[in-house]
Amino acid sequence: MMNNSNQFLGEYKSAPNAAAATVNITVNATGIAYKPANYAQWTTIQITEMAGIHTFNESNVVINFGVYPYQSIICRDDQFLQQLKLQCHNYPIIANLFKNGKSTFIKLMLFIAAFIIGLALIIYFFLLPWMVDKAVENFPSDYEKKFGKVMFDQVKTAEKWDESQTKLLNNFFDSLHFKSNYNIEILCVKKEDLNAYALPGGYIVVYDGILKKMKYKEELAGLLAHEFSHIKLKHTLKSTFNSIGFSALLQMIFGGFDDAVIGLLGNQTEQLRQLHYSRSLEQEADENGFNLMKEQQLNPNGMINLFERLKTESNDMIPTILSTHPLPEQRIKYIQNLIHENKFKVKDNKSLEVIFEKLKDDDEHAY
Repeated sequence: MMNNSNQFLGEYKSAPNAAAATVNITVNATGIAYKPANYAQWTTIQITEMAGIHTFNESNVVINFGVYPYQSIICRDDQFLQQLKLQCHNYPIIANLFKNGKSTFIKLMLFIAAFIIGLALIIYFFLLPWMVDKAVENFPSDYEKKFGKVMFDQVKTAEKWDESQTKLLNNFFDSLHFKSNYNIEILCVKKEDLNAYALPGGYIVVYDGILKKMKYKEELAGLLAHEFSHIKLKHTLKSTFNSIGFSALLQMIFGGFDDAVIGLLGNQTEQLRQLHYSRSLEQEADENGFNLMKEQQLNPNGMINLFERLKTESNDMIPTILSTHPLPEQRIKYIQNLIHENKFKVKDNKSLEVIFEKLKDDDEHAY
């Protein structure tokens, strides 16, 4: 809540995993200042010293500063963002927060307008997919993991998460024994939303709202197989590159990769949370997820059961995972066809059953 016209309550974290300390925050024309309630001295952060500013759910503002893994100031007062805009709008890092999501596209259109529009549009529609594929192909794996970690740390800083369920989810995934070049890390966020999403470099976020709806271990296995497939097939990387714009892709392809690129990509966390995958990418992830479950002799009907239950129990409300993972009816039919066309054996996995029961038991006592 706001204490006066220019002072807010917030939190300070010395690192993403550190405990949060309550602080007072003020905004001025060149930056912000903060101090614990029982301190007299304010600590100033100039706008030019900020490593990044990110918004979650519109009113959740996270300011990173210092050296990586960054110290953070978090404010959940929607007036704080407006005060930043009022006081510091001349700084690009602030102005970018208030750009419409289509601003990159508008800039691109203005650039194209300087040339023959018709020819430039043809080049754009044919060239951009090639550029995205080229950027994904040439993007170093260590950079993918590094910027995925930056995005993952942003989520850990901004969201409330459950340490016990996070540990169990990671144990569950490890027990699936999916072959991977990534060290997969999963975070369980304490939110009622029925959602899960993947981040580049081997990171998955699962909301405990969707865990509550699950009844069988195969449903969780199907969900994780699907999200893991988005990472393995680099769908998250491709979708991020699709969203950063034409000029940034040119810089990445012809100018190489550096920490500035990591910072640019790290600003896409909220977009990935709300990402809508195309039908072709969803089918690729479904097919790969099916094959993963087939290899481990898990029942691939698990994902179908989960989608059907979410649709039934949500009534007129569309769960977030159904809006961000579109075309559920077609995808259910696609998975059913895969099951019909392939022979597979199902073997009960006792270790998965034990972990899943602990997850459900933990979940029942979480609130």
